[in-house]
Order: sequence, then C-alpha cells, then structure tokens
Amino acid sequence: MNPRKQNVLTLIRMMVDLFMVMAAWGVSWFVRFYGGLEVTRGVPSTVLYLKLLPFIAVIWLAVFAASGFYRRSNRHRSAIIEAIDVIQSCAVATLAFITFTYFYEEYRYSRITISIFAVLHPIFIITGRSIVRKALRIYRKRSPARRTLIIGSGEFIETAIRMAQLGDVAANDIAGIILVGDPDQVESGRKIAAKKGYALFEDQTDWVSFFVDHPMQTVVVALPYKHFSWIDEQLEAIANQVPDVKLLPDLMKFTRLAAGIELISGVPVISIHDSPLAGVQGVFKRALDIFGSLVALVIFSPIMLVVGVLVPLSSPGPVFYRQERMGLDGRTFMMLKFRSMPVGSENKTGAVFATAGDNRATWLGRFLRRTSLDELPQFFNVLAGDMSLVGPRPERTVFVNDFRRKIPGYFRRHKVKAGITGWAQVNGWRGDTSIEKRIECDLYYIQNWSLGFDIRILLLTFVRGFIHKNAY
Repeated sequence: MNPRKQNVLTLIRMMVDLFMVMAAWGVSWFVRFYGGLEVTRGVPSTVLYLKLLPFIAVIWLAVFAASGFYRRSNRHRSAIIEAIDVIQSCAVATLAFITFTYFYEEYRYSRITISIFAVLHPIFIITGRSIVRKALRIYRKRSPARRTLIIGSGEFIETAIRMAQLGDVAANDIAGIILVGDPDQVESGRKIAAKKGYALFEDQTDWVSFFVDHPMQTVVVALPYKHFSWIDEQLEAIANQVPDVKLLPDLMKFTRLAAGIELISGVPVISIHDSPLAGVQGVFKRALDIFGSLVALVIFSPIMLVVGVLVPLSSPGPVFYRQERMGLDGRTFMMLKFRSMPVGSENKTGAVFATAGDNRATWLGRFLRRTSLDELPQFFNVLAGDMSLVGPRPERTVFVNDFRRKIPGYFRRHKVKAGITGWAQVNGWRGDTSIEKRIECDLYYIQNWSLGFDIRILLLTFVRGFIHKNAY
C-alpha cells in the first residue's frame, strides 16, 4: 500500500481506538452513577472523571503502540486473533491505569467504575475496529477498480496477485499477466494464470503500442533477483506509460527476519535483519523488564533467602554460579544461577549439556533444577540489562559457535536479548531437546513480538509451572 495511505489508515485506527476507549470511560461513569447501582456518597462532579481522559489517551496509545498495533497492518489479520491481541493489551493498559489512579492524589475514583470500564472498553475497541474494517470493505467495493497488469515469473506471480487483490484501499482488476523468466518459471506462471483464469500477454518491446491497445492504471512487476536486468532494461519505458508502477523486490534470498525500510538522508535503505525492538518498542520492553524483575525479586525473596542458606550446606563453595553466556548481538555476559553442583565439577567433563540423571548435581541442586529455582538470580541479570524477562534462552559461547556451524540461521536469535523464559520453553522445548525446534520457536517469537506476546508467555510460564520433565 502507498505509505501515505497506510499512514492515513493508521491514524484513523488510532483515532477510532481513542474515541472508543474514551466512550467506554464515559459509559462506565454513567452506568455506575445513573444506571441503578447503589450510590452511598453522592454523585461526584463530572469534571473529576473528564480530567482523566488525557491520561487515558496517553496510556492506551502507548500500550497499543508497544504492542505493535500501529506497526503492522491489521486489515488482513483474523478478527479473532486481533480481538485476542486487543484484550491482552487492554489488560496491560488497565493495570497501568489503576496504578496511575492509585497515585493520583486529587480524588479516589470509584473502583466499580474502573471495573465496569475494564470490561467494557475492550468490547468498544473491538467493535470500533470491526466498523473500520467494514467501512474499508465498503469503500473498496464502491471505488472504481484499477486495471492492473502483472509482469512476473514463477511463484512470484502468486505473490503479485495476492498483493494486487489485498494490498490497497481501492480494488485492482487484474487485466492480464506477462510472463518473464526461464522456461520452467514461465510454465509455472502459465499454470497459475490458467488456474486463476487470467489472460496472458506476450513479452513486449513496444510498450507504447501495448498500453495504447491495453490501457492500464497499475503495473506490478514481480521478478526473481536473477532477472533484475529485465527491470533495468524495461522499467523506464513502462513507467512512462502507466501512472502507477509497483515493484516487488526479490529479497527473500537475503531477508531472514523483521526486514524494514528506512530513509536516511532521503535514501531508502533496506535492513534485512532489523530488530523488532528498535526505538520505542525496546523502551516499553525494558520498562516491563524492570518492573517485572523488581516485583519477582520481592515475591521470591523469601525463597531466595532460604536457598541462599542451603546451597553452602549442600556442598562447600559460593551461593551463586557465574557462567558466561551469549546475548544480544553476540555480546557475552555473566549469567547468575544458584550453584547446583560441587565446585570444580566441570574440570573433568568440560562444557556439556545437563541430562536426566546428571550425577554431578548435589541433592539440593537436583531439586533446584527440577523446580527451576536455580534460575531465580537471573532477575538480577534482567535488572542489569543483560537479559530480558522473555526471549530466547542464552547459551554458552562454546555451544553457540558449534550450533551456528551446524544450524543455518541459528545466530538470528541474538537479535533480541536472551530471556529467563521464552516461547520455546513454554512449548516444552527446554533442556536436552531438539535445538531445531527451539530455534523455530525463537525465530517465531522474534518475528511476531509484541508486548502482549511477552505477557502471554509470562502467564503461560506461571500457568504451566516451573516444574517440567525436561528440567534437569
């Protein structure tokens, strides 16, 4: 979609979200004080509740932005998946709002009003987004369709068709396809065109005559990288005859995750390994890490104190075990754990994975590993900024160097901070299990990161418990 149109749609979604959340606040106030519920201390001034609207706007926009709602297109996502994301992000925003009102000294707001608001505003926002989606669909149907020509090769034809059908506000009427490329790619494209019922045109040398005979409003060029010479030779002649030309670059052989385009001094630059946590996204994730690790340290401090006393009793030596691990961008850090083995246990075995029945661990160490309590000191790593609450589990440098030689794409997991828990762990891929499956989960997490996804993983960590058959 044209970036300007995309920005307009994003702005519309933001305004609708804000309107709906504010409307939900107003309705919640009305239901509480005029909806037949018992009022014991009189109806407060409306102004007191109106004063919170700017704060509500800031909190909800900040949380939704951190959740990635305005960073990705939601028009082609499942309505159910979007609703789940909305509910998760609304829960985070509500907690932030409750915290704010607790410290807001001017007035103690009705807890019933806030409770009603917590239930109503996700419904309002989901309804608002549904209205926007339906309005766009109606607008698209009523807009005059643009005659579109696709120039492509092989499987790129399907990508171009999908983009033409879904990629803009106005509809595209695919008038035909021109096949370019190797014979096998041309044949593949011919089958796709025949299957979908699109007309085929011959490759051209006289584009002026062609577009006079076949007027087009849009041309979509989708060719593999090795045929970019065709683009170099023909694109200018095509652009001189058609008002709208879209080029789908073949970057799949280069891009691996979170690719992005930015303008630097007016020059478009494509990042093929862009981090999803760049900019404000990283700020919100860091804020969650700091808040969450502080809360966890307070909650688990009695357990950590008891373990800290028992570790030296189980075997002589320090309470903590410091081990070099690799984290963000391949930088190493010293990860903390409660010591679960006697001092010097690795002198004979070297760096090896812990396995079931590992006889190096002490009696206490086996219990700590089984319950994951040996990982609790890593909340200090999170506070220090070396780790995150959620992310791929950090590995030892010696293992990383081995894995990156054997597993293509392994090192891409280092585009985000290592985590105490992660998508692989809550899906059971921990301990001495498939490295390939762990990488698959880690890359899925990176590609689909949002603040709501982090919270979902944290909740799953608690729901599914710390004890796991692969923890040893």
